Amino acid sequence: MKLVMFDMDGTLTDSFAIEENCYVRSIQDALKIPDVHIDWHSYPHTSSTYCLDSVVRQARGRPATAEEAGAVQARMIEIMAETTRRNGRRTHEVPGAATAVRELLRLGYGVAIASGDWEATARHKLTDGGIPFENLPSAYSDVAYARTDIMRAALARASAHYGCASFERIVYVGDAVWDVKACRELGWPLVVVADGADADRLTSLGATHVVPHYRDLANFLKVLEHATCPRPTV
Repeated sequence: MKLVMFDMDGTLTDSFAIEENCYVRSIQDALKIPDVHIDWHSYPHTSSTYCLDSVVRQARGRPATAEEAGAVQARMIEIMAETTRRNGRRTHEVPGAATAVRELLRLGYGVAIASGDWEATARHKLTDGGIPFENLPSAYSDVAYARTDIMRAALARASAHYGCASFERIVYVGDAVWDVKACRELGWPLVVVADGADADRLTSLGATHVVPHYRDLANFLKVLEHATCPRPTV
């Protein structure tokens, strides 16, 4: 069996939460920490758990407690729901993503999700986006800081879920710099979902196979079969 493992934000679902600044607002509201600034690219681990711990450590000299993390997640879901009720804006699928997941399953691929988001907030976004995720093995930043460790956890869960000790091929589908770095570290083939300047940047960083979305399903399936590990860069 071949395994296709998806990132979530920007890969299966759009970047609603980032654009609306829900993450920052949820920390400020739930923990009463003012003037929170997040620069995802400056952190060694781009995961919700690590970034929250970094913010709380800077403000309070220690990582976030489980209770604090839970409060931030709950507030983030509230903010997203409030925004939907107020103006109809919600998380949407990346065009064709839901159909791509269903088709992969129909064709006999294993499908999994590995995301730097928290599971609770990810479930809200995946539900809003109409992604059929409920029966998919998955791992989120609740289990680890590092993207590679989250991906390894998702792989272990996929092996158990599909009863497959060793997959014939593993391809990761992502959209960001950290996905390129993680796949290079793990030696996994990568398909990038991006277009324009984002696609050019990730290609310059070593990504070899890029699609703008999943609308051309036949092309996406073809790219999956030919994808390679990101090239090393100087």
